[in-house]
Amino acid sequence: MKIQAKKKSTWSTFKNAYLRSKNLKRFWAKLDKRNLSQELVVTFNLYLNSESYKWSWKFWRHLTINHLKLISSGQKNYENVISQEYFTFTYFDELLINDAWENISNNNIQVNIDLFKKQNAFSLSQSANHNLILLLLYENIKSREVFKYFDKIIKDKINSKPFLTINGKKTTQDDLNSLLEFEKIEELLLNLKDKKNNFLEIGAGGGRTAKTILSIKKDIKYVIADIPPAINISYNNLKMAFPNKKISNGFILNDGNDLKNALNNNDILFIFPHQINLFPKKTFDISIAVDCLHEMKKETINKYMASFEEVSQLLYFKVWENCGLPYSFYQYYSVHKDNDYSIKSHWKEHFREKCLYPSSFYQLGYEF
Repeated sequence: MKIQAKKKSTWSTFKNAYLRSKNLKRFWAKLDKRNLSQELVVTFNLYLNSESYKWSWKFWRHLTINHLKLISSGQKNYENVISQEYFTFTYFDELLINDAWENISNNNIQVNIDLFKKQNAFSLSQSANHNLILLLLYENIKSREVFKYFDKIIKDKINSKPFLTINGKKTTQDDLNSLLEFEKIEELLLNLKDKKNNFLEIGAGGGRTAKTILSIKKDIKYVIADIPPAINISYNNLKMAFPNKKISNGFILNDGNDLKNALNNNDILFIFPHQINLFPKKTFDISIAVDCLHEMKKETINKYMASFEEVSQLLYFKVWENCGLPYSFYQYYSVHKDNDYSIKSHWKEHFREKCLYPSSFYQLGYEF
């Protein structure tokens, strides 16, 4: 199997797997929390004492330590730095851009764009790469049917997120990547006769996919299952994007009826991953997992897949085509091997296809 993620030396993998600090509880106990919001402190204390803490792989515990160091340092625009872990790209190679590049290689591009904009918290080279990728995405998506939703998803208030102004409209990588994902999610939803208009997403990062879906589809309920600080970042981003929606969290709820009531009484509800199993059977139209399953141990993937089948009717997920589990010597994943992602033979597969961008990713859609 040709591994497509960035290759690490044996020594680097050994350091990451065994030597780097990943004792998140010890780190948190010693961390100077004066620059952290009270909301983050409360959420993190609940998370560390929850079942969800046991689900997280050491790769993400190490990243969480790095993210907390950054936030606690008081650095401005820390979200832009963290966003590079949440599907915002500031680097590229042939493997990532091949298909998107080929699609527009003969285009005569004529757009009004601030291509050489320096992005907040990015270096010049990171800004240049980010901006070129954003333009590459825009040129690819503008001729697709799904682009009809573009005006619905762009927001005037995008905080300090990296963006370019294209033809007078503030545009982000998040908007364009999420629109491409919605193209396939919408295709999946067409298969449902009994729609409940409830959506579940795990590992939502900064909340970009949720923002896109909530901007396009009206009168839906959306649940995000994630861990801090990502869950706090997405909470704040969605609060800004949707000031009139009812948004809350259910972190302390341990009863299925209480969670169901919380979902009914809110437009967007945030929970920890282990709480998914408390929802009644087939509560959700669809479960969504973007760029996260390949960063989990196989036994954790199996837990999520079992939960998705229980609480939802459809599944959309997006992962590397072939990859190795970060900080591991022996776990490898391929979208071409059903067992690697606990895909059951009785699931109805609607698509398993290469992504336009990054072209090293695949997106898969199933009906339970």
